[in-house]
Amino acid sequence: MARDEEQDTRERLTGGAPARASDRAFGAAFAVVFAVIGAVAWLILAAGLLIVGLATEAWFRLNTPFVESRLPTVFVHGVGLLRPPYTEVRITNGLDYWTISTTNASGFLDRENESVAVDVACRVTIIGDSFVEGKRLPIREKLQVRFESLSSYDLPELNVSASAFGFGSVGQISQLAYYDHYARLRSPNMVALVFTMNDFAENHPAILGAFRGIDPRRLPFVSAERNEDGTWRLAPPHPRFSPLPVSQGEPSLPSLRRRVQNFAMENSYFVGWFFRKRAALLPIEREANFVAWAEAVNRLPGYESFLDGWEPTTRQDAHRVFNQEELPPVFQEALDISAFALDEFVRRTKRDGAQLVILASHTMGPSGDPLFERLADMAGERGIPVINQSDYVARQGGDIKAAHFRHDIHWSAQGHQWAAEALLEWLRENPQVCDDADAA
Repeated sequence: MARDEEQDTRERLTGGAPARASDRAFGAAFAVVFAVIGAVAWLILAAGLLIVGLATEAWFRLNTPFVESRLPTVFVHGVGLLRPPYTEVRITNGLDYWTISTTNASGFLDRENESVAVDVACRVTIIGDSFVEGKRLPIREKLQVRFESLSSYDLPELNVSASAFGFGSVGQISQLAYYDHYARLRSPNMVALVFTMNDFAENHPAILGAFRGIDPRRLPFVSAERNEDGTWRLAPPHPRFSPLPVSQGEPSLPSLRRRVQNFAMENSYFVGWFFRKRAALLPIEREANFVAWAEAVNRLPGYESFLDGWEPTTRQDAHRVFNQEELPPVFQEALDISAFALDEFVRRTKRDGAQLVILASHTMGPSGDPLFERLADMAGERGIPVINQSDYVARQGGDIKAAHFRHDIHWSAQGHQWAAEALLEWLRENPQVCDDADAA
């Protein structure tokens, strides 16, 4: 009896067996409806994201001139890699600049320059690396054009003509070829070497090879090699240069993820912007290749001591090694080669009757900075005047950060302007360098 009452009570509370079946049917229907609503919501969300993505891609395509840099090169006998003559060069970091320029007859990103400007009283030649090449800016905004324009207003009596010979990622040892094959033909009165923070390192063939992933025994640039007595001599550029032999599994080898990323970056303006911005915020990700390449150099015959006294981490850290009082052997050799390159420039400019000066870019730091002081001491021993861009900017009350792009250490338009003003300031104080209109 008690059990029947309990059963009756349960049925009254639950509505009985037929009601329980109805509840199950209702619950199933509710679940189906809920699933449909959820699927529709996800479809709406996916469609919304797709529309936003397409709109974002469209915006980037409308407001971005191009996403892929095109930096053609050609091998020139006795000189090394240069740009082909009369060739379009495109460069962008996807963040700060989208620049298209055309090389001149010599393959440099400058205006056409006559061999000997007989109607120009003062001929100034500027030589350097990517700062002087200035491919990130239109030619009209570069150092040589700004300097010539400023001189025409400030020192019209000197009748100044300026030309520039620069190519990225090479030091003064490689730039000697630019003087011998091109700049000397203009019979310059004044030769300005632009020094940047990577020049000491890139004057050494092994460090340059590690920076660029090229076998230092076959570099496509003029380099230096040691004589038996410990002195240095020039080595010609190698036309059949080759990449460093990197071991399997090292990070410089392309991975599936990298290939997919590169494909997306080449075909989507938005994806390209995203990954370039990410790389700018997380620069350490760009340094894996450098570590692998440095270790590859250390495995080459004759380079077994390349890593003695230092451990490669980033290119920036490699430059900062020169701030140390005691240098690892390969970095001391880099200084010795840099001194040898300056000796060669001094010998050439004296022979040709030109005044040699050095313009230290903002990357060398102000006076007192260890990197700049190494350069100042080296130049002072050879009687070469040094112009410090950082010091000039400080005297003008400028912000040195404005000298370069936000995501790139190279000169901005303001950086080229300040470099031109600093060079002009020195010429204003030393106009006698233009007195000899018939340089040898």
